[in-house]
Amino acid sequence: MGGARVVFVTHPARGAQAFARRLVERRLAACVNLVPLASVYRWRGEVERAREVLLVAKTVAPRL
Repeated sequence: MGGARVVFVTHPARGAQAFARRLVERRLAACVNLVPLASVYRWRGEVERAREVLLVAKTVAPRL
């Protein structure tokens, strides 16, 4: 049996829905939830803020 997995991935807000759709179309994920969020992070010595989407993908171990 493959064993269910939940995978968390962040993606820039632009293009996140298309990326999630491709995961499902290619059967890499059975379902992907999109959760909008704002990320704060350090990049090249500066503190940055960006709009991103958290993708919660449901899949099985062999498809990781």
